[in-house]
Amino acid sequence: MTEVKRRNSLERYQPKKTDPTTTPDGNDFSNQFNNMSLNGGNDSYDAFGGGGGGGGRHLNRGNHRGGSGRRGVNSHLYTNQNQRGGGRGRGRGRGRGRGEGLQNQNEQRGPFRGSQPQQQSQESHQRIDFDKQNSIEDGDDKLSWGAQPAVEPVTFQASDSNTSRNQQFNRQKRNEMQQVDRNYQNKPFKKNTETFRPSHKPTEMRILCAPENWTKYSREIFSRDVMIINGLFCQPDDLTLYNKLLNEIKTSGVDQEDLWKLWHGDSHVIADDKLKWKEACPTFHMLLHKIRDYFEMDIKATRLNWYRDSKEWKPFHHDAAVIKPDKAKTQNLTVAVSFGAERDAAFEHAKTKTVISMPQPNGTIYVFAKDVNVMWRHGILQVPPEKYHDEGRVSIIAWGWSKQTPV
Repeated sequence: MTEVKRRNSLERYQPKKTDPTTTPDGNDFSNQFNNMSLNGGNDSYDAFGGGGGGGGRHLNRGNHRGGSGRRGVNSHLYTNQNQRGGGRGRGRGRGRGRGEGLQNQNEQRGPFRGSQPQQQSQESHQRIDFDKQNSIEDGDDKLSWGAQPAVEPVTFQASDSNTSRNQQFNRQKRNEMQQVDRNYQNKPFKKNTETFRPSHKPTEMRILCAPENWTKYSREIFSRDVMIINGLFCQPDDLTLYNKLLNEIKTSGVDQEDLWKLWHGDSHVIADDKLKWKEACPTFHMLLHKIRDYFEMDIKATRLNWYRDSKEWKPFHHDAAVIKPDKAKTQNLTVAVSFGAERDAAFEHAKTKTVISMPQPNGTIYVFAKDVNVMWRHGILQVPPEKYHDEGRVSIIAWGWSKQTPV
């Protein structure tokens, strides 16, 4: 007894040998195997092609090539696909077909590689469930099958012209699928993560917000820190200190035309420190004492800026410690307190020109350490003309020295 085994990715079947008179030349058996193998491709649809049918034997001549199996539905996800199927459905859509033809009850085998293209049709997508118990047994005179194939048998006539057309057809389909693969692989995917590699490089700015109930800044200050403090002097809706500062300066006895000087490209005005207005302004000194105690800071220099309306602003700049070595020895911390109208304080990166802004409501303090003054410029942003208002803003600046940890 010769047993013929045929395996797809999901099932195998074993046909029985019966009356040879029903297939006098073995060709019908070859066609049956062709169709079984072609439809068997549906069972291995995940990644591999279905198997090709085996060639029949007639008078010891294998005249019929096995039909090619179809490419697996998802085989475009793999590389190096081959459009030729195989009876065993193996190896990225490539395999071998084996058929059985019977002549005078003598079994003749004809292994051929599937090469004929098979057009897909509605019938070819139907799944065929063959009886797994069928087998070829000696002495059995009846041909018995399980479920019959859902497609009609197809006879392939092998010839030089057909072979050439088949090869051309296969090359064309292979090139088309390779192009699909390239398009799929080269498709631009949007990624929400650039890299998963950890980095321990320090950031060029670290921003911290202090709780309102702190009476002293209790965190360690690093040289790349920017600190925001709210509520140390007043609440945003309380303009008492703003009005008090302006009134004390106006009643200081110093001529107002001499007191206020255009500054920084005539963008705003400052109170002239060479005049004695500070002696008549106790609120100014109270604010400085509180800054000194809060940051444990040795204050070396101060300034009072006045932005009379929203048209006035402050260009991006470095503080003097960056360009004057004598200042760098005594000034590593800048403290700015805002009173009056809310404006945006901003930092511009010295190399990339990236801008980061922080709104400064009434009573807000922003502070930056030594390296921030070197790596970034700072200023007060302009307000767009359509958002013009006549509300003024006063800022008090203190430069000095505090304990810092270099980054």
